[in-house]
Amino acid sequence: MSREQIDPSWLNDRSEFQRNFVSGQLNRAGLRLHYGLEQAEDGRRVVHTTWTPGEEHVGFPGVAHGGLIAAVLDDVMGRVAVLRRRWVVTARMEVRYRAAAPLGVPLRFEAWETRHRRMAMHAEGRSLLPDGTVVSDAGATFLPLTPELERQMVERWPGFAEFLGKDLL
Repeated sequence: MSREQIDPSWLNDRSEFQRNFVSGQLNRAGLRLHYGLEQAEDGRRVVHTTWTPGEEHVGFPGVAHGGLIAAVLDDVMGRVAVLRRRWVVTARMEVRYRAAAPLGVPLRFEAWETRHRRMAMHAEGRSLLPDGTVVSDAGATFLPLTPELERQMVERWPGFAEFLGKDLL
């Protein structure tokens, strides 16, 4: 499968695990977000999702908690590595909050790779209100899983094996 032919379903956990707080469909306490893929005008591949914060996500009266916004940014940026069929862990992330995220208003989260090396991937992302106002933007560095962590993942959840060691580029 070439870079241009990546199946967007790879962006969403198809294994028996599905317990990630942000995107796990089997996590009843989680956000259960679903990821999509689109190509930006400049040719970048952009991973995106939408989340509408509710009353249970409040940080300040009427406003979503910034930590939850950061969690979604972390997950959407890390999900970019799946375009290379890799799982990564966050090494460093910086978030800048630009505007309040009102409860009940859908936020679009999008992320793209800025640099990829064998030992690290760098990504940027942002969250937007429906009118295009930037709520937050972020940059992060992600590291590949150690062989031991990969082994443990596959041992506990065999469905992860189909993602590992099959670089699509």
